[in-house]
Amino acid sequence: MTHVGAPARTAGDEAVGWAARVMTVLRALAHVVAAQLLLVLGTLAGGVVLGLVPSLHAAGTLLARVAAGAPSEHLWRDFWTTWRGGWRRLNVLGAPLWAVAVLLWLDAVALGVLTGPARAAAGVGLALAGAWAVVVLAHVPPVARRYTDSPARTWRFLVLAPALSPGTSLGVLAAVAVWVLTCAAAPVLVPLAGVTVPLLVTGWLVDVRLDRLDAR
Repeated sequence: MTHVGAPARTAGDEAVGWAARVMTVLRALAHVVAAQLLLVLGTLAGGVVLGLVPSLHAAGTLLARVAAGAPSEHLWRDFWTTWRGGWRRLNVLGAPLWAVAVLLWLDAVALGVLTGPARAAAGVGLALAGAWAVVVLAHVPPVARRYTDSPARTWRFLVLAPALSPGTSLGVLAAVAVWVLTCAAAPVLVPLAGVTVPLLVTGWLVDVRLDRLDAR
């Protein structure tokens, strides 16, 4: 409804507004693709094992700014500044994740040699453990970005987070599942944004939950 005295909107104004929205979306997509490239470079720079978690943290920080509507003006500089600044802390914090990954891999190998009820039970256990690991991993970048607690205290929160926030956990798992199916249908998306799209979406979901916790 147009109020008395308000300037009338013209077709030109609407075209400018539409073009601005398109440019905003294109800029966000460009940030997602650029963050994917930087994440790969950061992971390789740390020899994979020492580069992955700091790279997830740095890329997640860039993507959080996109979600907040204030994307970085200096992607390269901001990524590497965050990567270097949090390298030691993030690797200490992320060390248990590698242990969990090894255990899940060993469980998957063992599942291949089991039969009957034991195989079914092991399969259910592996699926639950894998889902828990995905939700915990989704929490790591937002939690590391917000808080500076000790690794032990942070992990107490991370371990309980999937159970304490079931709605967020289901949202994270649904987002990851949808993206996996999307990439299966369009594999070209994997090198472009295979990690950064779920990192953006799950990071936003976790941030919403953490905002509510911080407001209490």
